[in-house]
Amino acid sequence: MYDQIGPQRPSGSAGRAEPASEQVSPQLSGINRTGKPKSILEEHGILMGKVIGTGNYAKVKIGYSEEYGKRVAIKIISKVKAPPEYTQKFLPREIEAVKGLHHDNLITFYQSIETSHRVYLIMQLAENGTLLDYVRDKKYLEESQAKNLFRQLISAVEYIHSKGVVHRDIKCENLLLDENFNLKLIDFGFARKDTKTSDEQVILSKTFCGSYAYASPEILKGVPYDPFLSDLWACGVVCYAMVFGRLPYDGSNVNVLLKRINSSLVFPKTPTVSNECKQLILHILAPVKIRFRLEQIKEDPWMKQG
Repeated sequence: MYDQIGPQRPSGSAGRAEPASEQVSPQLSGINRTGKPKSILEEHGILMGKVIGTGNYAKVKIGYSEEYGKRVAIKIISKVKAPPEYTQKFLPREIEAVKGLHHDNLITFYQSIETSHRVYLIMQLAENGTLLDYVRDKKYLEESQAKNLFRQLISAVEYIHSKGVVHRDIKCENLLLDENFNLKLIDFGFARKDTKTSDEQVILSKTFCGSYAYASPEILKGVPYDPFLSDLWACGVVCYAMVFGRLPYDGSNVNVLLKRINSSLVFPKTPTVSNECKQLILHILAPVKIRFRLEQIKEDPWMKQG
């Protein structure tokens, strides 16, 4: 049995927004224009609208920034609901990571605003929602479109890795599509920056991060792992999910998952996917010693076709 891609839901992502018109109006659905004192966001020239994504302790609303003159996504994190480890460790790490990263396939971070009870992250709005929702709506993606999006994902990962940043939570829920259906990598809550020693040796990670279905075998085994190579494993899972419309491994039971992940990967009979694509997936979803590195992925025949 394969794990269907449908049941997983985005957690705190920008979600699916309504299509933007050519002239963006600040009069957004749900925005309150009353005579009440200005909120902290209004003091920063930001108007807040309806909810477009929810998580355990965060939600995302559509908004309008008067400074940037366009609609934005506002991620609202509750300090009350969020565990201390998240607010004290992972959230500051996320903000610090995204401030220094600028790439066409990363969501643009504008600013953060903090109050006693909440943290607001103001980011670029991705009008076409998550890759998860998009694949589920279409059942699966045509190989040509999947290839284009996978190239963009690899470009984003190559960029952050070149900056010494590992993501550690790459999954379809953390990939958004903008108005032109270009891919945007989001959610750097589990990211790490100090990943190499002074002599460029990789510092192995010991913390489990991310989702079971996207986790590499070395993470699931609980051994110190190379986070750069685990990011690539997750990319391979995303590629599989796009072309087959389902996940290669069921993440609901970690013990069963470990057994399946160590056996030969099985491809479903439908939809029809080229052997070249399957071979690349096999090279990425491989034991760490023989797993394709970034350059090998970029130079793979499937990636260079079309």
